[in-house]
Formats: sequence, C-alpha cells, structure tokens
Amino acid sequence: MNDELRATENTPLVSICIGTYNRENYVRECLDSALGQTYPRTEIVVVDDASTDRTVEILREYGDRITLILRDTNSGICPITRNQAIQASTGTYIALLDSDDAWYPEKIERQVDFLESHPGIPLCHTACRIIDEDSREREVRHEGSIPATGAYFRPLLEHCWITISSVMMRRSFYDEIGPFNHLPPYGYLGEDYEFFLRTAARYPIGFLPDVLGKYRKSSAGITSGNWKAMPESVPFYQALLRDTHLWKDVIARCELKSAIVRACLTNSVFWRGRAKPGRSLWAIRQGLRVAPFSSALWAEAARTLGRAAWPG
Repeated sequence: MNDELRATENTPLVSICIGTYNRENYVRECLDSALGQTYPRTEIVVVDDASTDRTVEILREYGDRITLILRDTNSGICPITRNQAIQASTGTYIALLDSDDAWYPEKIERQVDFLESHPGIPLCHTACRIIDEDSREREVRHEGSIPATGAYFRPLLEHCWITISSVMMRRSFYDEIGPFNHLPPYGYLGEDYEFFLRTAARYPIGFLPDVLGKYRKSSAGITSGNWKAMPESVPFYQALLRDTHLWKDVIARCELKSAIVRACLTNSVFWRGRAKPGRSLWAIRQGLRVAPFSSALWAEAARTLGRAAWPG
C-alpha cells in the first residue's frame, strides 16, 4: 500500500458488508470502527433484517456514508443478510463485519496488503480480541492456537479457528465458490464454518497474527442458547458427515469420524464440569453413534455417570 495512503483510481475498493438485527446497543460502535479505517477507499453496505428496536434509526444517522438496505421481513438467519450485502456491493475485496463486533483502525489496510502480495490466497483472517457486553477488552481469542497461513481443512476439523468479522476475501473468489449457505442445516448450524471448509478444500487460507478485530462475546449471542453446539458444534459435524461432497476429495471418512469424537468428548467434559450430566451424556451418545468402540468415549461416560451419582 502507498505509504501516503491516498486513494486513487487504481486503489482497490473494499466493500465492508454488514448484516444487522436489533443491535441498537452495538451498531454505532461497529460502524464507527468501519468508518475509522486507515485504508482510503471503502464502501459500507448494511442490510437490516427488519429490526424492531432503534437500530434503523441509528443507521439512518449515517446518511450517505453507508448504503442501507432495509428488509421488510426478518429472515431469522445471518447468511441471508450477509449474502444480500455482498451481492449489493461493488468492491474488489469483501470484508465481513458482524454488527456487534468492531475493528482496529489498520485492519483493512493490513489485509489488502496481504492479499495484494499473496495472489494465490483468496481469503484471509486475523487475530481478534474478545470484548464483553460493555465493550471491555479481554483476552485474544484462540491466542497461540490459530493455524498459520496454508492448508486449513484438517485444522478446521479440530475447531473453527476463523472469526467471521476478521475475514476479507476476493470478490472473484466469492463469485466462484458461491454464497454462504442459508439452507438447512448449515443456515442454522454454521454457514460460516461450512463456507470456510468449502474454501479450504480448494485453496490455502491466509492468517495475519496481529490483533486487528474485536469479537463480542455475550449472553445475547445467536448460539448462546444452543447447548448441543457448545463449545463445539456436534450437530454441524453430524451434518458434515452426511454431506460427503465437502470432504471426500480431501480427507478419509475415518478422519471426520475422529473429529466428531473429539468434539463430543470436548462437549461432554465441558458440560460435566458445569454439573450438567444429561447434556454430557447426550454428547457421548452422539460420539458412540460413529465410534461405538471408542475407549475414550466409554471412559468419559463412566466419569459422567459417576458425577451424576454424586449427591447435590
């Protein structure tokens, strides 16, 4: 990027794409961070999913600094508004931002630099700092665990390391690979996870280890009430096992089954530690469906049953 950061006709346009619904408490912080980028040439496209609070009123305050699209009815799922915002945008690069998250000022500039210097990589992401409901900064999300730039399919089977609000991609790539999948089951279980796996099956993924995004972790999150998907999305893995076209040319079936067992064990330990043996046993049963002779699952079942029998 030019050191003077002056926009010219040759400076790639970056489309910042935001979907929102009832985010009156956070959408201003989100938009201000997008408008405060050091990168000189951006457009911001916001799709409101029929909010019923003050979100639209706040969005209108930004006038022509944003392109605002208002839906008449609520879609109920994120990929609808995300795809709509992308399809209404015109940039060479697409940057995704959830309306309760935010960015540090150099985020766009750094990612454009990365993609311009790595023409074989279609999508990159960055490290993010967790912020709470009051925007207080906490720890770095997945600090020290996120895979480096390169092949990502197998690491993604261990965990979805990519924070959606840290993603930037080439528009040509989005046009090639297709939109975020809003259809069941992925529209409800993890359209972003499916999109990243679809990407990783064909291309390397880039990672910038610097903390450039802010990921809000709050009790109001979309998945906060879906205990079967916490902390790992076991239902997503189950759907993936059935959807063979996503992985058959990349990994063996046994590898995916091993990923399901790992997720089930993780969830069982998580819920056992929170004195929820019923939820722990549910996770174990899901694992045994694909690996009935897993000694690790049977050992975890014994620990959970022993915990369930404890008084109090």
